[in-house]
Amino acid sequence: MTLTPDLSPAPQRRPDAGEVDLLDLDRWAAEGPPHDWFARKRAESPVWRHPGPDGTRGFWVVSDHEHVTALGRCPHVMSSDEDNGGIVGLGPGDELQAAFDASNAELAAIGLHDNDAKMLLSLDPPEHTQNRKVLNREFTPGAIGSLEPAVRELAGTLLDAVDRARGVGDDVVDFTTEVAMPLPMQVIGDLLGAPRHTHRDLLRWSNEAVTGTDPEYLSPGGSQLAAAAQLAQLFTTMQIERQSEPTDDLVSKLIAAEIDGEPLSQLRFIMYLLLLVTAGNETTRNAMSHGVWAFAEHPEQWDRLREDPSLLSGAVEEVLRWASPLLYFRRNAVEDVEVAGQLVRAGDIVSLWYVSANRDESVFDDSFTFDIGRSPNHHAAFGGGGPHFCLGASLARLELRVLFESMLERYSRIELAGPPDRLRGNFLHGVKHLPVRLRS
Repeated sequence: MTLTPDLSPAPQRRPDAGEVDLLDLDRWAAEGPPHDWFARKRAESPVWRHPGPDGTRGFWVVSDHEHVTALGRCPHVMSSDEDNGGIVGLGPGDELQAAFDASNAELAAIGLHDNDAKMLLSLDPPEHTQNRKVLNREFTPGAIGSLEPAVRELAGTLLDAVDRARGVGDDVVDFTTEVAMPLPMQVIGDLLGAPRHTHRDLLRWSNEAVTGTDPEYLSPGGSQLAAAAQLAQLFTTMQIERQSEPTDDLVSKLIAAEIDGEPLSQLRFIMYLLLLVTAGNETTRNAMSHGVWAFAEHPEQWDRLREDPSLLSGAVEEVLRWASPLLYFRRNAVEDVEVAGQLVRAGDIVSLWYVSANRDESVFDDSFTFDIGRSPNHHAAFGGGGPHFCLGASLARLELRVLFESMLERYSRIELAGPPDRLRGNFLHGVKHLPVRLRS
């Protein structure tokens, strides 16, 4: 990898008839990731400048595994800080960018768009490092392992409900809405200490806050900011309760947390919880749906797993690679730098496409084959390492393992009962509805 300053003019690229517009959300909803196009980019131009609308500079598309993982480890060159552009949004012409810009403008108008309004993901070291330490110990593999009995019980309850419905003749299950959505939200809701009767609201507000480019997830008159405000109101109520009666939940731990001897500000406290609810739900549920979809389309892999349950851990990693539940993260160049022969200028938007890196032929043999025995499997589903490696990686792995293990005990075959319904968006690799038949 080349990562050296170079002030020579950047080559001007224009889209030709074979290019894909990554800002076309209707295309994402209809077709999903353009894997063939990404494969061509990896081979011909792994760092490519996607044009913006009306002659704007656009954004850089990084598609190969080497540069996606390397640039994610360079916060001194590729910033995540909200002041430099943050981690989401691809600039002019991107609907998600427009939604976040509108929310930020509203926050600024009421004086709330300051440094404390940043999520953990949109901070750079050393500030990021200090804030991440606040809950690091709660998400270690050992701490997460203690949750397995509770996760198993939750998964079993959801699958019991599915089986009861099948028992009265309703053999088609929308796996996303009936299992994949509620399971991770119930897990994170319990970790926060949120009352069970609020979990449905947590799910609805999380959908609106993160996936607002899909009309199905926006309530009439709703907005990303309004959903975030509803979540903030619930968190504040929980905070007041825990201040008088602390428990062992994450809300109580955040109340007690200190950075440099000072408690978290009210806004930083809220932003931390917003991240836990949205990130702890959206990506894991999408991995679950994509995993079930993959097993339905590759029944020989489900049979293989049933015959040899020791493959389960590897199957979870292959599901994560295959699913790439987070399509990309954004970085922002803070200095002129040459990457793979291209001049990336200070201020440029650089998008790291995990969904492409996870199919890189130079890293994964038969990369377009779903293979639960794949080893090694150095996927980038959790960000490829570096300071922003997913805090909840161990929790996601636990939830996926327990879910598939529970399903192996019940179902001999998974069959698609209709076309899956993809999310209209270019940030989350979402599945809104997954109709399946689960055969005992």
